[in-house]
Amino acid sequence: MITNPSGPDWEKIGALVQEARDGGEEAFRSLLEMHQPALTSTLVACGVRCPETVHDLIQDVASKAWTSLGRLRDPRSFPAWLRRIAANAARDHLRRQAVRKEDELELAIHVEADDDPHARLERVSELRFMLAALTEEEPEVIDLLTARANGVSIERLATEMNLSQGALKMRLLRIRKRLRKRLHKLRMG
Repeated sequence: MITNPSGPDWEKIGALVQEARDGGEEAFRSLLEMHQPALTSTLVACGVRCPETVHDLIQDVASKAWTSLGRLRDPRSFPAWLRRIAANAARDHLRRQAVRKEDELELAIHVEADDDPHARLERVSELRFMLAALTEEEPEVIDLLTARANGVSIERLATEMNLSQGALKMRLLRIRKRLRKRLHKLRMG
């Protein structure tokens, strides 16, 4: 039998899927290892940029796939089925992020609310610019900036992130510089 060296080995995939359906955890691990590059590229293509988040989402996808494996009809559709689960996980993650940003915006508006409606509109506009500047940032960067804004000390954050205080200060400096440039472009454009 001649096989396509660059294409998937459907017999192997089918056998591993069947073994995994029968409770074979090792077979399922093999399937995941075989398809990890496709999962990673699917998550990145869907907009997940942070490597740690990609890793976490792959774990979620694996868990969902394991519990749903009995519903997979055709073992040859496993790769597409797994990528669809990954795309849904990415979409859900990004939706939760967007909701969190909107919630933070609303909270900031209420915290900074002023009796003067013009000042409130100005604050809303400024917060929208800041959110737009943050959209390209990884969730960890946003969490870091939020923690600093909430008064969490450099010492505590450095310890939690396993960084020196100097390294964390430099990272914050670079982040703020990048955000200032983006804000400037948004205001001018």
